Amino acid sequence: MLVAQRSNGQTISLLDGWTRQKLKRLKEEETFVCPGCQKEVILKLGTKKLPHFAHKRETKCPFEHETESSYHASGKRDLFTWLQKQAPDVQLEPYFLTIQQRPDLYVNIQGRPYVFEYQCSVISEAQFQKRNNGYKKTGMQPIWILGAHQLQRLSAFHFKLSRFQWLFTQYVSSISPQPLLFYYCPQTKKLIRLVHLVPFSTYHAFSVPIIQKIDHVRIHDFFTYPQISLPSSFWRTWLMQKTKWRQTFTFYPSTLTRAVCADFYLHHPPSLFPCEAGWPLQFGYLFESPPFIWQTYILLFINSSNRTYSLAEIYNWIKKKIAERKLFVRALPLAQAYPYTRAIYEYIQRLEQLGYVRWMTKKSIQRIQNWTFPATIEEALANDRSLLEQIKRTSLSYNDWREF
Repeated sequence: MLVAQRSNGQTISLLDGWTRQKLKRLKEEETFVCPGCQKEVILKLGTKKLPHFAHKRETKCPFEHETESSYHASGKRDLFTWLQKQAPDVQLEPYFLTIQQRPDLYVNIQGRPYVFEYQCSVISEAQFQKRNNGYKKTGMQPIWILGAHQLQRLSAFHFKLSRFQWLFTQYVSSISPQPLLFYYCPQTKKLIRLVHLVPFSTYHAFSVPIIQKIDHVRIHDFFTYPQISLPSSFWRTWLMQKTKWRQTFTFYPSTLTRAVCADFYLHHPPSLFPCEAGWPLQFGYLFESPPFIWQTYILLFINSSNRTYSLAEIYNWIKKKIAERKLFVRALPLAQAYPYTRAIYEYIQRLEQLGYVRWMTKKSIQRIQNWTFPATIEEALANDRSLLEQIKRTSLSYNDWREF
């Protein structure tokens, strides 16, 4: 804690320019209490951590969600200092009695209240939802920033993101259908924004990082989606990932893998899934399951060229696979503007653009070209490369992605 109440009821902030000497004198002369639970807190003046207030060991504060590290305290201090330069009405660790919560930062921007939460430790989804709902209940918009020490960068555009981190993806603009992630590192003083989040699987994703010194960031950067194109290497990276799916998927015999393989084996070996499955989409992040799995399930359902398939039928088929726990939808508490069916609809649009289906009505389609079931891995990889070139030429792929 960087804020406490003095014995006279006044609030004291340790970011108000106190010298160490004055803080030592203050510690000797005063007692302090937590603004939330009103129990005594101790002013800590160690040499390894920033000066801070802490509850006594035997005291349990119901409003203290997790132990705060020096990393967290340093980042919160940096964000507070930065935010003071951006907006006049900024509060550090204010306590809101009506919801019994204490966010890291509060700011009023053009008459609208926001809270900034700098999350450096893992909390449960239930706790995260409770805090989020509390802010929204009082009309405050929460903005979550993760500690950058949680970010695992595997290559320039390849990141490992846990389910916990995906919870923090948030929409910042109605202009873009995609959410993004914020991270901050107090050691480098840099804010990281992950944009163009395109998942490969449950834990791996392609993304473009925008990294800036916090002093160069402006408040509107938290409310606008950056106009930045996908790198030219995107499609090559995606093709490599699709090759990896074909070559390694069956090497991990989990309960889920076995269940999916059992379904696929009724039609083809799992590694030889149709070349028309496994492609990136704007709304692909709505599924936690890899694209090649949920897209293959759609292709297996549309198995006849002699009948018409309604969107409702296709949606119900995927809903059934979700109920069977063979497909999983991603939990996105801060980005709930679209249901997972939006990704299915976009995929059908992709198939129509490629000439595989045609719209019979606004809500029904018919297959007009067979899916490509390769006989060997070599044939599959060659067909994947060929279809990739076709996808890059369609209006629903590369050009649209550039406009995100």
